[in-house]
Amino acid sequence: MPLTQAELRRTARHLSLPGFGIAEQERLHNAHVLMVGAGGLGCPALQSLAAAGIGTITIIDDDTVDLSNIHRQILFGAADIGKPKVEVAAARLKELQPGITVHTLQERFTVDNALALLRNADIVLDGSDTFATSYLIADAAEITGTPLVWATVLRFHGDLALFHSGPSHRGVGLRDLFPTQPPGDLVPDCATAGVLGATTAVMGSLMATHTIGFLAGLQGIEPGTMLTYDAFPASTRSFVIAADPARSVVTQLAPNYGETMCEIAPDLLERVRSGELLALDIREEHEVLLADLPAHIPSVKLPLSQIISPHDVQKAIGEHPKVLVYCASGVRSANFTKKYHDLNAELLSLPGGVQAYQN
Repeated sequence: MPLTQAELRRTARHLSLPGFGIAEQERLHNAHVLMVGAGGLGCPALQSLAAAGIGTITIIDDDTVDLSNIHRQILFGAADIGKPKVEVAAARLKELQPGITVHTLQERFTVDNALALLRNADIVLDGSDTFATSYLIADAAEITGTPLVWATVLRFHGDLALFHSGPSHRGVGLRDLFPTQPPGDLVPDCATAGVLGATTAVMGSLMATHTIGFLAGLQGIEPGTMLTYDAFPASTRSFVIAADPARSVVTQLAPNYGETMCEIAPDLLERVRSGELLALDIREEHEVLLADLPAHIPSVKLPLSQIISPHDVQKAIGEHPKVLVYCASGVRSANFTKKYHDLNAELLSLPGGVQAYQN
């Protein structure tokens, strides 16, 4: 489809770039981008892609806007709290580019819908925040031969790569870099470890830049290179990723990628409510601001950072004989129960932590 006069004027600064003319802008206009996740990475990437003139974008995300999102998810404001992220994002993108087509899916990206979504897209961007979803996207991308822009961000650090491999093109995929999907609790999430909002904006913008360069056919955007970014001190590094000759191309999705969180046994929370168990929350204060167990489940707050000796723990739990220890995902609480097993109380760890209750 040719560009309208309004779109040519809107993107005129592109047309002044060396090697970037109307043909390159038309490639962007005729492209279909799939964005998985409208969060800290997805928002800045979507903003830049729509502004750059991408003609069609599909956004899939099942979440709603929360106050804790806004410091890094730059498409949302305080008035959007409680609204579906995909709907708010779509409205913002249409303000940036009135002629854009935005398909919104307020649902999870799963084994059931992954292949169909990628087959309809020219490129997919991974804006997810779990290993499970990232590996599902990567496998679906290799099965369908869809180029994949992958990024991660935590604290002040980010990683970025463009992958492209498939049945007719043995290129480089995520599994050439990380062959096996790690357990979900290997790395702390952003709620636990923290993330600088500006860092997600940097990485999301780099995702968009790579996508624009690849779709427009510009020089210097090649699959198989990983870029790392550190905010303080500011630095970047690049690494070449080689295809593993011993690895076969992915030809089918796994039945399950571990998307489902551990379920909290209802009787544990009921035992806390009845007073049989004492709930001990060992998360940090900023984590409690984000989420907690239901209000009718009382708990004692004892951040790990404030524990100097077993005496601190014993003082917090008093004479209670049975204690249910919980954290964000169940990892720290499980380690806690092992470390302090010799206290004058029976310590239990809440499987999946607060995240399991929320899911």
